[in-house]
Amino acid sequence: MSRQNPLEKGKEVRRGVRSPFERLRTGGSSAYRLYMLVAFYARARKPLFDSATQNAFAEILPEVCKAYDYELIAFRVTPQQAHLILGFKPVDAVADVVSNIKRSTAHRLFETVPDLEQKIGKRNFWAEGYFAETLGHNQVEPLVRQWEERYKHEEGNLVQVVYDLQEPITPARLARAIEVLLPAERAIIRMLYGLENETPKSPEEVAEILSLKPNEVRQIAKDALERMGSYLRRQRVGGKTP
Repeated sequence: MSRQNPLEKGKEVRRGVRSPFERLRTGGSSAYRLYMLVAFYARARKPLFDSATQNAFAEILPEVCKAYDYELIAFRVTPQQAHLILGFKPVDAVADVVSNIKRSTAHRLFETVPDLEQKIGKRNFWAEGYFAETLGHNQVEPLVRQWEERYKHEEGNLVQVVYDLQEPITPARLARAIEVLLPAERAIIRMLYGLENETPKSPEEVAEILSLKPNEVRQIAKDALERMGSYLRRQRVGGKTP
């Protein structure tokens, strides 16, 4: 019987994988699973992250990480601080990762938030230094779950989970978690994704059926998918196959 090469690109090397973080990442002739938690303060540890700055950062950060080929998994923003869970490559030095993210996000924040420079007094958003800690692949999802349960609904906190948005949204995956939704949310998800043998409909078609605006349909669907993703993560971390 032939054995699977553990370095073969795109292949899982373990059976029964329940988390996307158990899979080996590959590059060249190397295989790795490298994750870290990093945190850094706004300048002078001031509460510079108001709602406008938080929302801008939430748009900018995934784009910056994608540009540098860092795997952004989740992030949490308080009025004074940003916390990131990242996957990275063996060739990425931690100091360089933090420097690239801080420099690029600061530059774009000043471009995006008109009154930010006036409020701060100079174009220097981040404080010097950072905190960094490596994570085992089995620590990532419990930490994400802790963030969701402990911080997501606290005033002044922004918690966003990114990696679930990168997973295929299949009817089977949605059907396992749809019961956590309100009836109106279920109806929208079923119509948008063609569950129960329905033909998938566009947000515009769903809006017309339910007498809503297309943007309202998109926002309800976004919130519903986020709640379903949180449910699936809890099931997976709790040892149940979702």
